[in-house]
Amino acid sequence: MFGLVLVVVVVLVAILAPLIAPYGPLLQHSDGLTANGSPLGPSREYLFGTDQLGRDELSRLIYGTRVSLAVGIGANLLAAVIGLLLGGIAGLSGRVGETLLMRFVDVLLSFPILLLAIVFLAVTPPNIATIMLVIGISFGAYLARIVYAQVVSLREREFVLAARTSGVRTPAILGRHILPHVLPSALVFCTLGVATAVLLEAALSYVGIGIKPPTPSWGNMISDGQTYLFSKPFLVAFPCGAIVLAMLGFSLLGDGLRDALDPTLERRVITGIR
Repeated sequence: MFGLVLVVVVVLVAILAPLIAPYGPLLQHSDGLTANGSPLGPSREYLFGTDQLGRDELSRLIYGTRVSLAVGIGANLLAAVIGLLLGGIAGLSGRVGETLLMRFVDVLLSFPILLLAIVFLAVTPPNIATIMLVIGISFGAYLARIVYAQVVSLREREFVLAARTSGVRTPAILGRHILPHVLPSALVFCTLGVATAVLLEAALSYVGIGIKPPTPSWGNMISDGQTYLFSKPFLVAFPCGAIVLAMLGFSLLGDGLRDALDPTLERRVITGIR
């Protein structure tokens, strides 16, 4: 429940950003820098201080929530589609189709996600859609493995064999009989994946191949603030704290969903008590 509260807060901040942000994220304030051109510290007017260009740090942090959530949720929705289709079709197809699809998944899994994203973004325009696509494809390959393993165990069950015997086609079996059983695992995977996607987006923006300035992103805010790491540590601390809270919320929510959707958990607990 604590994770759910954190996720709700993060989502509301992203949705209501224009209403709760004190200033525009790109507005450079004439009084936003000190006499020697350094960022201002937290004050009544600028609660989280200002950055190196005199922009309100709190406003940029709030608008950066939109970027992180868009990448995290969008990438995992794409991963769910890819993983369910590849894993489901591979599990129900013949030996040739199963081998081809899963070897393709193995090729994708052979590349580390961060390395694959760096290579892909080096030759394509770095924007939110591109980052979602790269992370979604990588996560989809992992989910396909999970779905495939479950489908293989389900395809020999009596209700699937009965459906095949009665002449039900493979797409109908996948959608009507297999999908309801694998959806809980996919939901847990994608919820936990949002936290990882938020971190990946921040890492890519930090190294300069993710979201490009002046669009606010937690990653490029950390990159911009590291110049003042010792003199103005709040420029790094606040976006880092936002990443930690978002990851904590989605991680706890994913763990809670895994426990709630595990049909054997109650049985294990009861057996342990007895």
